[in-house]
Amino acid sequence: MRRPAADANPPYGEKGAFRRITVTLPPEIYQRLVEESARRKIAGEPNQLLSAMLRAAVSRYLKRLE
Repeated sequence: MRRPAADANPPYGEKGAFRRITVTLPPEIYQRLVEESARRKIAGEPNQLLSAMLRAAVSRYLKRLE
């Protein structure tokens, strides 16, 4: 069953229905996320926050499972 695509990173202020979770990561993965965040910020790319990158990654992963 295919589910409607949800926007993993809607504009600021439109995440009211989102659920918070806590994630524990190995130091190496955390460091890579921080480096990618910095790279995106310097390049002026969107989704620079760690939470935005994680939401996008989880969304892509779940889409692959469909």
